[in-house]
Amino acid sequence: MKSKAKKLAGIFLLLQAGLTKTCAARSGGIVSMWLANASDVSSFTLNASTGEYSAVTMESGKVFYKFDFKQDSGQWKDDGKSTNGAFSVEHMVETAWEGHSQTERNRAQDIANASTCGMIGIILDGNGAKWVLGYNEKFGKERPLKLDTQSVDTGKAFTDANGSVVVLKSMDNEYSRTFTGTVPV
Repeated sequence: MKSKAKKLAGIFLLLQAGLTKTCAARSGGIVSMWLANASDVSSFTLNASTGEYSAVTMESGKVFYKFDFKQDSGQWKDDGKSTNGAFSVEHMVETAWEGHSQTERNRAQDIANASTCGMIGIILDGNGAKWVLGYNEKFGKERPLKLDTQSVDTGKAFTDANGSVVVLKSMDNEYSRTFTGTVPV
């Protein structure tokens, strides 16, 4: 049965190993986020022995774009659940953008427009690990990230913060994988 599981492109049907508790950093949040149009990404290279992505291949001349956000405001979640024998994972990344200007408005509109066909994301977490969202081994780029919500808030008083909260989501049946390569920008 183990050899049959390996033939399914990295999707394992049976337990393969246990988990040992480690004493390591467990910092929360995300530090950076890069997005690319799903159509601009050709594929990711899977390291079969670790289950990590080691490289990304882009269409000619295409790159990922970095989206900066307010410090300590970025969050990424993979919420897995099993219903009626079917397993699904909802991937969510949320960031807060400081201020609101025509530039922020234009980037928000770009994300809304790109959501029609979807985006692939790479995020850097608070522990220094990069993660791929909107791409997996079973579906490739067929279940990409899309804009879920984006809200702009001016605040009420001159001392209130103003800005946007952007939430991107996708759903498939595989947890996100780490990315050990260099993000092409």
